[in-house]
Amino acid sequence: MSIEEKLDLEEINKSFVKKESKERIKWAYETFKEGLFLTTSGGNTSAVLPDLTREALGFCPPIIFVDTGYFNECTHNMLKYLEKEGYDIRIFKSLISKKEIEEKYPGWSDPGSDYFDKIVSIIKHEPLNIGLKELKVKAWLGGIMRHETEERKKADFVQYIKGLYQVFPILDWDDCKINEYLMFNKLPVNQYHFDITKGPDQKGECNIWKECGIKRKD
Repeated sequence: MSIEEKLDLEEINKSFVKKESKERIKWAYETFKEGLFLTTSGGNTSAVLPDLTREALGFCPPIIFVDTGYFNECTHNMLKYLEKEGYDIRIFKSLISKKEIEEKYPGWSDPGSDYFDKIVSIIKHEPLNIGLKELKVKAWLGGIMRHETEERKKADFVQYIKGLYQVFPILDWDDCKINEYLMFNKLPVNQYHFDITKGPDQKGECNIWKECGIKRKD
């Protein structure tokens, strides 16, 4: 019997409401073992989930990062930090170079462009799918939180989509909790993360330390 047939997602999600984030991570590893990976965008709070996972398990499974070719230095610095801390980063890139894309699909980054969806698929979705297949991923841990977007408000702790399980251990965290964790563990924040595949409607600077009346201590 496959894992897909064994797991009752409705019951699991109900039980997760009362579990701590580390318990959710332990459940994920006990369920998927070596088939469990993390994903990271290199974004604002990307240092949190690897740190939390290492605390929960005593180690951290490999982390998948899709390099679109358009991330700025701040995002690459977050990846360098994770590597320096000993995390196993698996990087996947598009088979088509940035130069080729710019020459063949000028102006693609405008969401109104006829090329936008095509290039997002080329630089983000295709490399991710290659990575998932190559690594034989059964499930991945992600660091999304419900308060971040309208779409994420509808997410469950554990989802099964396109043959893969997605587990979100910190889905119910709010700004105050994420800020406290960052400060207590002295983790870096990528204040200038920008993901071109999400269009121009993003904040270039993260005011994470201004929320909840918290000030960062250097």
